[in-house]
Amino acid sequence: MQILFTYRSVIPQVVDRAHYRQAVGLSTATFQILGVLGPGLAGILAVWFGARQIFFIDAASFIIAAILILMLSAAKMQKTVEQTQKPFTAWHDAIKGIELLFKNPTIRFALFIEFVSAIAGAQILVNTVGHIKTAFHLTDKYYGWAMAAFGIGASIAAFVAGSLDKTKTRRLSLIIGALVLAITISITNFVGYPAMLVLWLFAGLGQSLAEMPSETLIGENIADNEQGKVYGSHFAFSHLWWAIAYPIAGFTGSHFPGKDFLYGGLISLFFLCVALSFIKKKAYFIL
Repeated sequence: MQILFTYRSVIPQVVDRAHYRQAVGLSTATFQILGVLGPGLAGILAVWFGARQIFFIDAASFIIAAILILMLSAAKMQKTVEQTQKPFTAWHDAIKGIELLFKNPTIRFALFIEFVSAIAGAQILVNTVGHIKTAFHLTDKYYGWAMAAFGIGASIAAFVAGSLDKTKTRRLSLIIGALVLAITISITNFVGYPAMLVLWLFAGLGQSLAEMPSETLIGENIADNEQGKVYGSHFAFSHLWWAIAYPIAGFTGSHFPGKDFLYGGLISLFFLCVALSFIKKKAYFIL
């Protein structure tokens, strides 16, 4: 996860602001596609070469990646960031990052939407396998197809959102993304497996639309020399949301079998309404 945080925080340091939204969309889509294709490719290689040898192949891929990175020009790897302050302690930087994260109304709203996305997303990650095996009596293969549909939907949204005009789509991306994600999981308990694949496709679309703007907003609204602190705080809070969401998903899955997604979706919709009610109209409309 630290690698993922570093990867996301370095994007604004190597990409011009005019292309930042497209860069985030492309990078997010790449992660989603690799998340779908990676396990399948690993399975194929394991069949061909054996489970033991696949670890050597994995190590070789890291070496090749490191060589490719070293071949890049150091001058193009990062823009110069001027230091306007004296170095402070790590604790001071953490407090400053939290302050900047919640001080900006647009970033704060996007962070609240990420909490809604985490509630719904945890339901998908935790309860999908149980639903497929108990409700449909299907094998692990069908679980793989369901999660592939989710990843494909997220990839499509990442590609599309990265190319759209931010002034026209940012507010809709945040709100509609969370709304679509919550609604799709709310009706999952009442449909068959083919319809579930379609719903998971839309759920992936919704999650990307709900989560992508946060990274873009930090890159566009926070000074270059402060972005590291804010990305660190965002990383901490976004994972805190998942730490809260996973037990909720486990509770609904264990206590309400057959209606776990319904209750998870209703909880997500509730927190979406709460987020909208706490946002000032002025801040809401400048997204």
